Amino acid sequence: MSQAATLLVNGALVQLGEDPVQSVELDPAPGRLVKILPHLQPAIDAVLVKYGWLCALDYLTLQPSGLVPGNWKYPVAYVAPAGALRFWEVERASGWERGVWERDDGATQVVLRAKEGGPINVSCVMRRKADALDANIRDAVVFELAARAARPIGGSVERALELRKLADDAVLAAMGTDGQDTRANEPMFADRVGALRAQAQ
Repeated sequence: MSQAATLLVNGALVQLGEDPVQSVELDPAPGRLVKILPHLQPAIDAVLVKYGWLCALDYLTLQPSGLVPGNWKYPVAYVAPAGALRFWEVERASGWERGVWERDDGATQVVLRAKEGGPINVSCVMRRKADALDANIRDAVVFELAARAARPIGGSVERALELRKLADDAVLAAMGTDGQDTRANEPMFADRVGALRAQAQ
């Protein structure tokens, strides 16, 4: 794993009152590293899926899939690429919804079900590794990771709840910063941040 992964893990360990590690690739790994490392990628995914972070967006044109069965409400299906966590934007005036397709091999992929066919332009929030994350969301990942590891490492439910609140606050702060790095024809980022803040009050 990268140096970026080590920085995230050490940030979370410090929040839990634990000593940092020299590397996440230590062999043998100390107990605290064994307990926290399985939570790293799920913590990254949990932060990424909450917003259309610029470092995680891929812009795609999807074609209807013949592999995914439709239904009476949404007869057409589009398969998101492997690693997609969610759809962020969909350029389609008619109805659509996000779904999950379980393949024959047991794996799952995000799909978009639609009322009409034809090519469709979308943006997807994609799974990213630690070294691909923008600096503005690293604090949110640190607190999310610490919240997930609080019980395995320290057994403290109270500390886990405190860290969860810090993670949510860090996500909101990061949204404001991320939104300053793009300009579209409509104030998508500012409006969505404002809506989220209003919901939190």
